[in-house]
Amino acid sequence: MRIISGKFKSIHIPFNKSIKARPTTSSAKEALFNILENKDILTDSEVLDLFSGTGSIAYEFISRVVKSVICVEHK
Repeated sequence: MRIISGKFKSIHIPFNKSIKARPTTSSAKEALFNILENKDILTDSEVLDLFSGTGSIAYEFISRVVKSVICVEHK
C-alpha cells in the first residue's frame, strides 16, 4: 500500500495480509482526491472513515493535512 500524494507522498505502508479487506487502488484514491481537492473541501476538514479496512483512505487524508481523522472498522 502506498500514499499517492500530499505530505507523505510515495511512502509505502505495510498491512496485514490476513485481513480480508483490500486496500483501495491507487487509481480509485487518485480519482476521489482529485474531486475533493477541486471542490476545495479538504482544508480544515474533519474526516470519519467508516469501514476503514486497511486504513488506506485515512492515510491519504492524513497526508493531505486535514484537521482530524477517525477510523472505524468492525471485524
